Amino acid sequence: MGRPDDECPYPKPFSEYFDDCPAFQARQFIPLDTLYQPLEMVLTCRHLETRSMTQRHRWYGACALGNSDARSHWARQVGVARLERIRAVQRELGAAIAPYTTRLWELKGQQLRAFRDSADARPATDELRRLAGKMTAELDQFLDKRSAAFASVDMPIDAARKLIQVAIDRFIDTKFAAEISFEVPDDILQRFPEPVRAFFRPAVPDRPAADR
Repeated sequence: MGRPDDECPYPKPFSEYFDDCPAFQARQFIPLDTLYQPLEMVLTCRHLETRSMTQRHRWYGACALGNSDARSHWARQVGVARLERIRAVQRELGAAIAPYTTRLWELKGQQLRAFRDSADARPATDELRRLAGKMTAELDQFLDKRSAAFASVDMPIDAARKLIQVAIDRFIDTKFAAEISFEVPDDILQRFPEPVRAFFRPAVPDRPAADR
């Protein structure tokens, strides 16, 4: 029996400059152990998700975009050159927040553990907000300095700034580890021009296109 056609065929974790897949979008992932302590960061893809192989009772790494043709179609829709520039900006953004990443996840783990144990999560939450505020100030400077790079991929700075703030707030407010994810809200999505909306919310099986 063959493998699913939407299975991601590439070795994991991905390298920093991985570019074999035209649709690859790097995402830093720090898993938490059973005590909610952060483990070593790995580089995954924004489109990678787990799906079940019912007939084999196993799981596999699937691409949310679909098969190879679907990945290529999405890359053309967003723009191959634009995606390359976005990846470059993402690497710079990752470097900008690197000094905060591990500590943020340590505090998030403490907060989640408090939620699990019905303990007082306010100390960890307050420290999370304090550190996130420092990181946001750093990101504001990054956005100002790299405004030309964002303009080159048709991402307005004000919309990018709002998107970052919403993502940080969601990270802090989420009470279950399994729910730590992010999808661009509709009101912010509409601030971006097409085809950037397709970048943030691609049309995938069983989900309508971004502008529908």
